[in-house]
Order: sequence, then structure tokens, then C-alpha cells
Amino acid sequence: MALSLHRYTNRLPNPNYPLFQLLKHRTRVEREKSMLIYIAPENGNRLPENVLIEILTWLPVKEVLQYKSVCKSWYSILSSPQFISKHLKNNRHRYIDNCLLALFPVTSAESNLCELLIDETPRVLEDKVLYGIPEYGAYICGPCDGLYYLCAYSYRALWNPSINEVRTLPPIIITHQSPTLPIYAFWDWYNFGVDPVTGDYKVVVIYDYIDDNEVRYPLSVFVYSLRTDSWKYCGDLAHRYDLVNNKCYFLVNGCCFWLSNNFDSPELIISFDMTSDSFQELPIPNYQRPASNCLGMYEESIAFFSVHEGDGILFIWTLNHGMWTKKFTIGSIPDNCIPIGHWNYNKVFLQQFEGRRLVLCDPNTLEIKDLGYNGPGRCMGLFCYMESLLSIKDNMNKCREDEQEQVETDITQV
Repeated sequence: MALSLHRYTNRLPNPNYPLFQLLKHRTRVEREKSMLIYIAPENGNRLPENVLIEILTWLPVKEVLQYKSVCKSWYSILSSPQFISKHLKNNRHRYIDNCLLALFPVTSAESNLCELLIDETPRVLEDKVLYGIPEYGAYICGPCDGLYYLCAYSYRALWNPSINEVRTLPPIIITHQSPTLPIYAFWDWYNFGVDPVTGDYKVVVIYDYIDDNEVRYPLSVFVYSLRTDSWKYCGDLAHRYDLVNNKCYFLVNGCCFWLSNNFDSPELIISFDMTSDSFQELPIPNYQRPASNCLGMYEESIAFFSVHEGDGILFIWTLNHGMWTKKFTIGSIPDNCIPIGHWNYNKVFLQQFEGRRLVLCDPNTLEIKDLGYNGPGRCMGLFCYMESLLSIKDNMNKCREDEQEQVETDITQV
């Protein structure tokens, strides 16, 4: 399976040409004939509509998009929020197993996004740089229901590669502070997820900036809401942290997480609750140092992956009810490997520091497999590819319609 980033970019002939019209007509006829397989089985009985819809919810996005042009009623069914939601639910884990989006550095401020196709072995079958990304060199975070957050300098966007849709986000305006001098440097840490209560998609950005006098301001928190298509200033963090953007995507119980050093203080984890827009400090497990570590998921829990630099042992910890539990201790890890994230919720990706080779560890079977791929640099992130029919534009309109209905309801009640 490959990404369909260029699905709509191929140039077509002039639509006024008779040949083009003929090809278009024949294509539609063939498509309608193919649908008869589902609509009219050999016994001649039509399938019930609910059965037909159930079949369609299991099809890949590319085929669903093609079937939208069969007729108006099909377009209406396949565009409905109910169908899109059911399709997402049925296909949530369909493509996670064999396609990864990998970030590798080009310069200190730029990266390449590569597509890695994985077979069942697992092993990398094919790799290619995705130049079709809306902003080349952008960093990504996702997928959340098939959507990705993109950022590159001041450029920020939400992106659904399955339907080739992108939504550029408005700029962040800093109005709560008045630096004495122009800001000449800033860093930001980000995360992306969905509020499990309201269904609103949110981007969290933590700003760290310095002015010309090298005055460092408090870490400021901004949250973008797709519902309102705007940023909200959510205050400053109580302490200064040396945060690390995650190298894989995960959202646990509506919360996103960052690994952090509180400068000279002990390491800890910062969590952000998508519903309450609030932060919390969490302790880290008492792991063996010195080590390379990262955050990820194991099954349904947040996990802490650590590879001890002395003997190359991999430790996996999981957090449940505020307590860390050492889940696995795995030896025989290849030399100079660092953890870079999880895969399928129960496996761990590692990369050799010098050889740049990607390695996959299965804690349950203790298998360690070389994926047969040398990255062009130290991997900055591995993100699964998920197909989705979710439209960013339609989702915004739906949110605004819901808000309008709520306002009208409130007025009626008054």
C-alpha cells in the first residue's frame, strides 16, 4: 500500500475534447458495472442497503472516493458523517501495519519526510522521500483519526493525505507579553489530539523565546481549536523545562505527553489534558542510568523505553493508576541502539546510533529484527500512516453548525 499524495495532481486532457468526454463516460459505466457485484448477486436479489453500506465501510479510501461519483444517492451516503465515522472505526488498524512516515534531518532546521513500506516479516520493502507534502521540510505529528499536524517555522497546518486536504492554521499572535526588544530566537514543542468529550481537534504549542538582551521569557502555552479555527493563550508554565518532542504519536485518555528536564532538577513527564486545557507533572520510573530513553505506548498505557548504555539492555515501563511497573527487561540489543518509539502498541522501534539501521523488538517473543533500512541520519520520528475520509473543512462546518444549534436552543429556553 502506498500513500496517495499525488492522487489528484496528474494533468488531465482538456475536458472539452470529445475523446475526453467519451473516456469519462466509459469510466463511469465500468464503475457502475463493478458496483453491480455488490448490488445484484448471482441470484438477482438486491442486497439490503445496510448490508451494502457495511461492505463499503471496509473499503480503502481510494475506492470509496471513486464510488462517490456513481450517483447522487451514493455521494450522499458516502459523504455522511455516520459513514465516515464507521469507515474510520473499521479501518483504524488496517494500514498501520505496513506503512510508516519517517522524519530524517536535512539541516539543523529542516527535515525529509520518507515513506517506508513494511512487509509481514517485517522488513522495509520500499522507501521514498515524499516531496508532495504541503510544506517541504515540515515536521509532523499524528495520525489522529487520519489527520496530521505539520509545522515548519511559522507555517502550521492540519493535513489529511488520504483525501489530499490541507488546512493552514492562522498565525499565533503573542499579545500577553511585551518583550522589551524584538524576539530573535524561539523554540516550540507541540502535540496534536482530539478532545474526547467535545470531539474538537486541538494543537498544543509551547513557546520558548528570547529577546536581543538574551532575556528568556516564561514558557507560554497556546492551543488551537478546529472548532473555532483560532488560537487561545492558556497561560505560562510554572517552571522552565527542557522538553523533547515525541518520536512517535500517542494520545492516552485524552492526554498528550512530553519527556522533560526541569533544567537542574530531576527528569519528569509533562502531560496536557485536551479537555481541561491543563498541565500536570508526572514522575518518571527509576531507570538505570546512563541510558537513552523515549516515551511511547505499550498496549493501552503510556510507556517509558530505556536502553542502558553500559550493557545495551532494553527496559520497558508502563504507567497505570499513577504507578510505574517494569514490564520487560530485554538483553541482546544491538550495539549503540536508541529507542525511538512504538509500533502496533506492543513493539519497540530502535535505531543504531552509528549505522542508522532501524531495528524492531517484540517484547513478547523477545525477537529482535533488522528492518533492512539505513536511514540518512538519526531518525527524528516514526509515525504510522492511517487512511481516513475525515474532511477538515467539513468538520469545521459541523462544529459551527453544532454551536449555532446550541445557541438557538439556549435562546429558546430563555
